[in-house]
Amino acid sequence: MLETKQLQYFVVSADCGSFREAAKILYTTQSNVSKVIAGLESQVGYPLFLRDRKGIVVTSRGKMFYQQARSLLEQLQNLEDESEEHSLEVVRISTNPSSWFSEYFSEFYEAHKEEQIRYNIHTDTTLNIVQRMRKMEDEIGFVYVMPGDVLRFEYELKKYQLEFEVLSETFGMLYFSAENWIKEEKPDLHLLSEVKLIQAEKDPFRKYSAWKIKENGERILPCQVAVTTNSDYIMNIMMKKNHLANISSRSFHVYPLGEEPGYVLSAKEGKILYGIIRNRNVSRNPLIEEMIEKIREKINQEK
Repeated sequence: MLETKQLQYFVVSADCGSFREAAKILYTTQSNVSKVIAGLESQVGYPLFLRDRKGIVVTSRGKMFYQQARSLLEQLQNLEDESEEHSLEVVRISTNPSSWFSEYFSEFYEAHKEEQIRYNIHTDTTLNIVQRMRKMEDEIGFVYVMPGDVLRFEYELKKYQLEFEVLSETFGMLYFSAENWIKEEKPDLHLLSEVKLIQAEKDPFRKYSAWKIKENGERILPCQVAVTTNSDYIMNIMMKKNHLANISSRSFHVYPLGEEPGYVLSAKEGKILYGIIRNRNVSRNPLIEEMIEKIREKINQEK
């Protein structure tokens, strides 16, 4: 009977094209790799490699064996991963990148940290989250929907028989700090055309070009997007150290009067929707429902 070790040594050797390089990856010796491969060839009854001074080359039959061996190893790894995941109950959540949600989830986790639960939090764009919910990869999805995208969003929901509950409506915000805003760092309105932005990849906020400053109704000129990233770490550091700004949704935090971390932006089509996507075919952990109720309460408190 073939052993997993034999298949692993064969696949790694084929990928590396060298028993010596395979030995480094497998944390063993070259002679041991050669011995295992020779034993495997003896069992299958044909050579898997051609050997010469330059190294090793997979034979034609070895190539067919490689595809089967690699597929089997991947299936075994998936079974191991699934077995590990089922040792703990997993709660799967998807969300748009959101510092507000991150802070809320931190509080929620702290309140439930003694429970034997593993949380999987996936950040993505709204349309990608729709697809994840369609495939039942997550139990719930928290998303923002731009006013100009509502019709397409509703079409996607109807097409995949998904449900959407609006938790709140909000404005946009031109942020000048990833943390609480320091008053002296907020530029005057007439200097906004000089502001450079850092935005998330495939970010609907940077694609919208008709933002207006809510307090005076003046349209802001399109700002230069200097950096796009999928990393919250990079965004936070560059906003802090490189003085880049970011256009996103207005936070649900309550700030002291006149001390919001930027300028509130409005869109002529209406407000930004914030809510949750559900798939009626997905069973949800009771913690999900508790989380949703707590978020409803928190949003209402901070309005």
